[in-house]
Amino acid sequence: MASSWGNERWEQGFAALSKFRARERHCCPSRHHVEGNFKLGQWVSVQRYRKDFLPAKRKRRLDALGFVWDWRDYHWERNFAALLKFKRQKGHFYVSTFYKDSNFKLAWWVATQRRTKNEMSPDRRARLNKIAFVWNVRVVERGAQR
Repeated sequence: MASSWGNERWEQGFAALSKFRARERHCCPSRHHVEGNFKLGQWVSVQRYRKDFLPAKRKRRLDALGFVWDWRDYHWERNFAALLKFKRQKGHFYVSTFYKDSNFKLAWWVATQRRTKNEMSPDRRARLNKIAFVWNVRVVERGAQR
């Protein structure tokens, strides 16, 4: 059974996350984020790490808030959506390093996808292939110069 202090601390974390969610519209604070005087990023990391040991009631409350259990998948999906938006607007996948849209570092993400093509999951690679993602920009640029 959790101690009173443990319950109080968890509720404090949940309240801080709720406040963060209302303001930022997501539940994925950075690892070092502090909300007020509460180390929210650290608290969120602990919830993810201890997911299998959290009481079902706490999991349900976090889920209802839109808690992000796997931040890597969350970020990949958000960047993929940003890439689709970029393609609709610009008509191509050549994201300049100076391109700004919200808080996304889209050029960095696109470069990472190209660099890690052989290590990424077949599902992610297939999704990028399905939208005709350009894996090798240099080959395309050389072909356009001819």
